[in-house]
Amino acid sequence: MRKETIFLLAFIGFTTLSALGVWFFALPNFQPVSFPQIVSGQIETGPIRHRRDLTDAEVGVLNQWINGHKDGWGPLAHTPPSSGDARLFLKGQMNGKSDDIVLTLWTGISAADWNDTVFVEKPDGSYVRVHSFEKDAFMPLRRIAESFPFHRTSFP
Repeated sequence: MRKETIFLLAFIGFTTLSALGVWFFALPNFQPVSFPQIVSGQIETGPIRHRRDLTDAEVGVLNQWINGHKDGWGPLAHTPPSSGDARLFLKGQMNGKSDDIVLTLWTGISAADWNDTVFVEKPDGSYVRVHSFEKDAFMPLRRIAESFPFHRTSFP
């Protein structure tokens, strides 16, 4: 074989193996998010983190919202500025098994550049996905988070 042919085959092999290696590590981040059917939950809001149980109507709204927003979730690219404005600790069922998730909401109280952003994660933190929504899509979650009265401070 000529040197040019060997060089060309080596170059093609190197680029192909490099691309396969990148996809091998990146592909798990592109898997769709699967949400359980929410059965019950609690919400924590405000800077003092007041906690209360979710009503049946709120659980119904959450299930409806989750069913309509399964696309567009991506991996967490950088650390958020705070722990969020509200956290929903949700008990769910998937395929007959218990499957709990935590939704962290940024409503604009603690970090304005994270407005209308939601994290979904496992309670142990092993799985985290993030999505920023338009105001209309985020509104049902905002209503749940802001339905619980807590002391709000004014902007500095």
